[in-house]
Amino acid sequence: MGREKQRVLEMVADGTITAAEGAKLLEALGSAGGADTGKPGGKRRYTASSSVLSAIGPMIQATIGDVFKGRKSFEAYENVPMEEVQSVAEAAEPGGELVIHGSVHKGASLSVALVRSEDDTLRASVDNGTPVRMGNKDNRRIMLWSSGELTVHVPDCLGSVKVYSRGGGISSNGIRIPVDLKTMGGGVRISRPGDSFSIKTMGGGLEITLDSSWKGNSKAKTMGGGISVHLHGAVPVLVKASTLGGSITATGPNASVLSDTGNGHGKSKIAVQYGSGGPELSVVSMGGGIVIEEKEDE
Repeated sequence: MGREKQRVLEMVADGTITAAEGAKLLEALGSAGGADTGKPGGKRRYTASSSVLSAIGPMIQATIGDVFKGRKSFEAYENVPMEEVQSVAEAAEPGGELVIHGSVHKGASLSVALVRSEDDTLRASVDNGTPVRMGNKDNRRIMLWSSGELTVHVPDCLGSVKVYSRGGGISSNGIRIPVDLKTMGGGVRISRPGDSFSIKTMGGGLEITLDSSWKGNSKAKTMGGGISVHLHGAVPVLVKASTLGGSITATGPNASVLSDTGNGHGKSKIAVQYGSGGPELSVVSMGGGIVIEEKEDE
């Protein structure tokens, strides 16, 4: 694991991630071969082995690669003409893509809250009054900010929304269009999405709440955190879950386990069908447990 640790140290040195974020990564690397970090009484508990370490390497490389992609995509917008505003309230472009980036300035504290707009107006503001920078490139509406919590009201008429946040968490509530969420050093909560989603986080946990309005195949991955999946009501879904160093539990009256494998080397995979048919949800965790539970709709 020497090469992965060296990459983390280089990222801290050049300011790509903070020292705290680097420490979380190094902790994840150091504990990769340790005991199960899932909930007590979970389905499995494993001992360290070289096969776990060999499986973790590619996952860390992929996660670090996503970090650099996020940084490069942010830098690609630095030369785009931007208008600085205190808040945003504008008609959304039907079918357009909204791209939201937190500044990569060292030491920034960022978080993003996406909520469903009640009309076709795109609205945004930051809780501490930090200005929002707005621009356009390649048919994308770009939104940049440098600190604080950014709240964005996302209209259904947009085609998709992408978020990259450094140093903080992301929440998404009731968004009906495809979302792509990436964050470093924070967790992600997505509640009652209406379409497909892709989530990647480093150093934080994931909480996913689905109901019958969700329609698209989706995936979520975390390094250094656990994953909770809550199914409210009769949600038809095939959940494919895998973890390194954690446990997996799946409960619910409509749960049918299609496969359940654990090779005794710290790796565990399970495929569970809830109801009949439906989209597919893939969840992957390194160093954390995964809990899938079905509840009566509220």
